[in-house]
Amino acid sequence: MEEYLSEKEQVEKLRLWWRENGPFVVGGLVLGVLALSGWNYWQSWKIERSQNAKVAYDKLVIAVDNADQDTVSAQLSELSGEYSSTPYLSQGRLLAARMHVDGGDLDSAAAELDRVVREGSDPELVRIARTRLARVLLANGDTEGALAALDLSSAGVFAPRYHELRGDVLVARGETTAAREEYTTALAGAEQGIVNRQSVQRKLDALGGNETAEAGEGDS
Repeated sequence: MEEYLSEKEQVEKLRLWWRENGPFVVGGLVLGVLALSGWNYWQSWKIERSQNAKVAYDKLVIAVDNADQDTVSAQLSELSGEYSSTPYLSQGRLLAARMHVDGGDLDSAAAELDRVVREGSDPELVRIARTRLARVLLANGDTEGALAALDLSSAGVFAPRYHELRGDVLVARGETTAAREEYTTALAGAEQGIVNRQSVQRKLDALGGNETAEAGEGDS
């Protein structure tokens, strides 16, 4: 009898607990199901969005290969409007810039690269854009702009490459002493694989002469 009463008490306690806490338990389960459903929906949406961005990017790649500027512009507009937070937009602008360089339109190439620098969300793509922008500006005679693009504070692991390109710009300006310093610094970081050691060494050797004698010449 005592065992029976004990079990009955336990059942009553369980019923009482359920009356008090049941709604919270059910609510928690419902919220958990909804949260899981929302998470799955969010993941599916992200996958679908990424796939759609890839399709738009692939169309742009084909248009670049065909030098179809109208289609390139249209695909960049789609990427900018719908998928601006994906890396595909910056990659697309880099490709568009290459197309413009191949076509001899350096101003348009610089504009695309500058937008990657200013608006890009991927640090590595931004650094790549900076190096290409510096080359384009140098080819266009804008050495000040090229040096500004190669801002060392944002270089990261690309620092040796930035130093090499800064050396190229300084050579074009006739500042051989400063250029030599940039090439030397680039060589010091060549083990990172960002620059070609032999190429940088050839540039450094090509400056030749006595560093002290050239100091006045390069700074004049």
